[in-house]
Amino acid sequence: MKTFLSALLLSSFVGLPALAEIITFKCVSVEAAGVHKFDARGAVTVDDFNNVEGFITVVTQKAQAEQSAQTFDQVKIIGRIRHFNAGEISTNEFEQLILKADNDYIKSLNLLLDFEPKIASRVLTIDNFSYRSNCKIIESFN
Repeated sequence: MKTFLSALLLSSFVGLPALAEIITFKCVSVEAAGVHKFDARGAVTVDDFNNVEGFITVVTQKAQAEQSAQTFDQVKIIGRIRHFNAGEISTNEFEQLILKADNDYIKSLNLLLDFEPKIASRVLTIDNFSYRSNCKIIESFN
């Protein structure tokens, strides 16, 4: 219920009709030697032309540097969504969010939602660090 209310508020806030598709997602990093990682949680609305906009909270951390964690809270994101059917690239179907952030540090986000290979999602920052994670759809509804 809390997710539904958040999504309803998001759809009215970003100025899209309440009937637009809404996707909430979560990214959870894994420990991998030498890999910069990120965790994230967000929601986007999808229009009829596969344009998306919404908000995301991202926490980045450089490899083997516990004190390097940076939090970017409620960052506005815009971009596009692509759907891939099972068998096209992976054995399972998945969604790709290609996003730009309204933030000076985050250059771009390439989130593969429900993609099987590990640490395939990426956040690229202005200093050219690439942070990796696994992203999943929490809920999707019209």
